[in-house]
Amino acid sequence: MPNKRRVLGQHMLVDRKVLADIVDAADIDKSEIVCEAGTGRGILTAELCKRARTVRSFEVDRALYSDARSKMTNPNLELTNADLFHSANLQFDVFVSNLPYSRSRDAFEWLATQKFKRGVVMVQKEFADKLQAGPDVKNYRAISALAACCFRLKELFHVSSESFEPQPRIESVVLGIQPLQVTSRETIRNLNLLFSKRNRKASSVASKAGIADFESGGTSIGKLPPHRILELAVLMSDIHAFR
Repeated sequence: MPNKRRVLGQHMLVDRKVLADIVDAADIDKSEIVCEAGTGRGILTAELCKRARTVRSFEVDRALYSDARSKMTNPNLELTNADLFHSANLQFDVFVSNLPYSRSRDAFEWLATQKFKRGVVMVQKEFADKLQAGPDVKNYRAISALAACCFRLKELFHVSSESFEPQPRIESVVLGIQPLQVTSRETIRNLNLLFSKRNRKASSVASKAGIADFESGGTSIGKLPPHRILELAVLMSDIHAFR
């Protein structure tokens, strides 16, 4: 039977030099609240606790959560056994995470609905490329348009597979995140719906959604610039709210 955590994309970061680089990149001070997705073995969590006023760390795996809870006694740590990306109204300043590969999209969709100052995350290199893809690139997707509109992303450094246990077969990248705007879950759902019709003309899709005056010059959904397709997703949300 395959290892459960390997199937879920949970590769534990064990390279303390990389851990230190992530924490340094987050530039946390003692007045700030840090939110972490995935406590794991608590190695990164412990370093975050040294810098922050409060660390709110979420771990969905019951065994990992129980282990961390029994070993970690940091007074400024709030440890929760729950799926962070189903949480609402969470207050934090900085988001830091070595994201499980299977949850990267969930993380960025959730972050797009949150108010925070900055973030530092580790993701699969392939996913980082997708986040930064434009309309002229094959892997341009809904998450690409969302990321372009809601964040300013910067590739900080690459991380080799030897830094993890178990070792993944792909390369990882640490990204710096600067939020630009907040959007709604409904708008994100509409964005994903629009990309499921990526080869259809944007004006036709808009018309069927009840938006008669959306001008796209005959361009297909998958060729629209990020700000235009997000605009259409917002309009769809407004119409739904009005009805």
